[in-house]
Amino acid sequence: MDLDNVQGNMRGNMRGKSTALQFKISEFIIRFSLHIAVLLMVTGIVSAYFFLSNSTKSLTNHTSELNAQRYLEALSAFRTLYTNEVVKTAIKQNITISHDYKNIKNAIPLPATLSMALGKEIGKFQSGAQTFLYSRYPFPWREQENKTIFNQDFSQQAWDSLTKNPEQAFFRFEEVNGQMAIRYAIADVMREGCIDCHNNHAQTPKNDWQLGDVRGVMEVILPIDKAQLTAQSSLQATFIVLFAMIVLITLVLFIFVSRIKKDAKKLANSNVEMMKKQEQVNFANEEMGLAIEQLELKASELISSNQVKADFMATMSHEIRTPLNGVIGMLSLLKQSEMTHEQNHHAHLATVSAGSLLNIINDILDFSKIEADKLVIESVEIRLAELVTNLSATMAHIAHEKGLELIVDVSQLKHMVTKGDPHRIRQILTNLISNAIKFTAEGEVVISTKIETIDDKNLQFSCSVSDTGIGIAQHKLDSMFERFTQEDSSTTRQYGGTGLGLAIVKKLCQLMNGDITVTSTQGQGSTFSFTLLLERCDNLKAELPQVDLSAYRILIVDDNKTNREVLSGQLKLWGANVSQADNAKAAFSSLTENFAKARDKNFDIAILDMQMPEMNGAQLGQIIRADKQFAHLKLIMLTSLARPGDAQYFANLGFNFSLPKPVITADLAHALIQAANSTEPANQLRLSPANTKNKKITIKPLPKSTRVLLVDDNSINQVVAKNLLTNLGAQVEIANNGKEALVCLEKDYFDVVLMDCQMPIMDGYTATRAIRKSQRDYNDIYIIAMTANAMSGDREKCINAGMNDYLTKPVDIIALENSLLNALNMPLEELESITSTRTEQIITNEDNEIHTADESNSHQIWGKDGFYKRVGQNQQLAERIVAMYCQDIPGEIDKLSQAMTAKDTKSIEAIAHKIKGSSANLEANNLAQCALEIELDVKENNCVNIESLSIKLKDNFAELLVELEEFLAINVQDE
Repeated sequence: MDLDNVQGNMRGNMRGKSTALQFKISEFIIRFSLHIAVLLMVTGIVSAYFFLSNSTKSLTNHTSELNAQRYLEALSAFRTLYTNEVVKTAIKQNITISHDYKNIKNAIPLPATLSMALGKEIGKFQSGAQTFLYSRYPFPWREQENKTIFNQDFSQQAWDSLTKNPEQAFFRFEEVNGQMAIRYAIADVMREGCIDCHNNHAQTPKNDWQLGDVRGVMEVILPIDKAQLTAQSSLQATFIVLFAMIVLITLVLFIFVSRIKKDAKKLANSNVEMMKKQEQVNFANEEMGLAIEQLELKASELISSNQVKADFMATMSHEIRTPLNGVIGMLSLLKQSEMTHEQNHHAHLATVSAGSLLNIINDILDFSKIEADKLVIESVEIRLAELVTNLSATMAHIAHEKGLELIVDVSQLKHMVTKGDPHRIRQILTNLISNAIKFTAEGEVVISTKIETIDDKNLQFSCSVSDTGIGIAQHKLDSMFERFTQEDSSTTRQYGGTGLGLAIVKKLCQLMNGDITVTSTQGQGSTFSFTLLLERCDNLKAELPQVDLSAYRILIVDDNKTNREVLSGQLKLWGANVSQADNAKAAFSSLTENFAKARDKNFDIAILDMQMPEMNGAQLGQIIRADKQFAHLKLIMLTSLARPGDAQYFANLGFNFSLPKPVITADLAHALIQAANSTEPANQLRLSPANTKNKKITIKPLPKSTRVLLVDDNSINQVVAKNLLTNLGAQVEIANNGKEALVCLEKDYFDVVLMDCQMPIMDGYTATRAIRKSQRDYNDIYIIAMTANAMSGDREKCINAGMNDYLTKPVDIIALENSLLNALNMPLEELESITSTRTEQIITNEDNEIHTADESNSHQIWGKDGFYKRVGQNQQLAERIVAMYCQDIPGEIDKLSQAMTAKDTKSIEAIAHKIKGSSANLEANNLAQCALEIELDVKENNCVNIESLSIKLKDNFAELLVELEEFLAINVQDE
């Protein structure tokens, strides 16, 4: 092949490629030019629409603002003119100026009165226009009108704004009576011609007015001109029609272009056609690949969004609660200081307000967590009867303070231990019971429960909370479980609340495969009933005490019928022969008549209510005890307002037992069994079950000269350990780390060092080695290790570092005492003397009453009893430590999150260790265990589960925080 042929072939190939390129370009123009043109046209029209719409709206708003401004300026100018020209002249001529000018002879209206009358007259000609004049310093005849006006948010905000900046008008647009309007307010400033009249008026609420003072607010409500709104609607309609025409034209053009493209394809040669098809395939593949990438990106963004939302909620939980916990904690500490009665009252009100705010925040955060599907329902063993009665008992004082009966019926919970989420069940019950108490002014709140078998694995728990409160209108019932819903706005104003509580309750019921319903009659009360699906427990245990009272006759005396029926039902389940009386007189008659008829079938036990009309239970008990024929009769007192010392008081009156209401079933069973089986005189049976729970250990103190150096960086651990040491009689000095400990040893003499192992700056191991290597006289001092680690090898590590003994946190007082005795080398006989007194337990029934709850559930959020034991039943110390914990730990959890984000494993381990130690001292064992797992995983370089453990830790802390905050609030209120 010669050169010319080669060149010819090359030119032919190039022409072919050029033709293909030209075809591609022309095809692109044909294919996409219309799209671009339509897109530009649509964009232009939409932009023009939004521009004109916004411009029209802005013009409408501006016009309304100017109209309102001119309206008030004209009214104000008229008022000034009237004051200067008419009122002054009238005063000189002894004409009376009065708001009641119509009823007073030779009187003319006050300027303000005339202005308001003029505003009303103008309003008749301008539909919907309203004029208001109000002040925080109204004359007596305008006080009621002012109160009504200031109930509106706008009026309050207008007053606050204008008193701060009188020159700046306050306005906003809102719907008034179904019509958009502008509410425009200006300051009514004290002018020269008004000062004397206002300061010297006989009924003036304020007599020190000065020139320029804001005396009130002038407000006008002007509906926006319907013509202007119609113009906006017309503009929208015009653009919609125009857009529809463009769409129609576009469709026609698309059809036309499609025909052109079809003809063009017929003219293309086969090579170009094949190339085009190949390119179409390639383009389709690229489009598909792009679509897949976009889907993957969207999926990734969705996952990230959910994670961000979860992180945000966790962060917000701590960010919002941290300052509030600080407030509540500091108020608790403040209550322990010396204050006047007024200061104490103010601190109490501040605590109640902070607690209310915290409840609102908890509702919002809980609802957000539910909405984000981040709420985990647990399945642990629950003793339902105990849970319901204990929870009701903690809320009883609120009901009793309002004079309400709180009645609990758990007689139908006779099944067994079940499995479910105790915290969420408490949350549901707390919400419903607190609502019932809140919305009931008089009468009773009744909690009824039962459990039914569904199948071999499942049980259905049913519970209803009934009240005799305000009730709910029928048309409102269907919306009661919607978020931010209450019966009406007046309910919100009177009772408060977020309107989220019932929405949360419904969501929780649904998450536990149940539901909630409500029935109500307005003015008579409401009943909220819910069901939950629970699991059967393999460990079948009787829920209620097994009691046989078939041989006993029992008389119940209570003026409340529901209370009698519930108590009677429970006693009959135990086989008792029960009679009832609704007042003291009827009860005594029943006793007397029964004794006269059949002495061998007398009543064995009488259960009396304290609060009854005409004659209370205490008076009836005294009358019964004064009659020797009833000497055998055992008396049990039920009282709604139990106080420290009540048990002794009722015992002195001759009662065998006194029980607080609502009665806990186990306590009732205990009292009945003890009373029925006892042969002792009544005045010797004085045990009240509520008084047997708080015990403390009496320990013989160490020598007063014992000096202990406590080395620990954790402030909560410091307080707990110092309290233990002080109770043992030791003198304590604190160092925050090993370096400070060395300085303390240089300055002072100590008998023992109590050394934490993990501390910043210098840890316990390093400090101990430094002490042992020093040439000082303290190099052989007795060092006791305190560590939260209880792993294999930890003890050896402490001993190898030079420590003499080893204690695990949280430190037990007996183990600490033994270790100190070993350190001091005390004689054997003294050691035995101290050890023998260690186990002596005394029932404490003094003024320093401890608020504890009997929690037998192994899955405790907070082991309050163990915590009280650790602090020696010291209420003030307990409150102080809880307040410190609530203030410190949220910050540590935040630091933990930051360290995890930065992948700072050293900090993660240290922070988790600190959280673990503080939580263990507080007996917050779930949280301590979670922190321990994080610490161990980091030590073993196993970071796979740390993220999930962190979320679990935050959830555990949120649950714990609810109990701690309730504890602080209750104890501050009790003070």
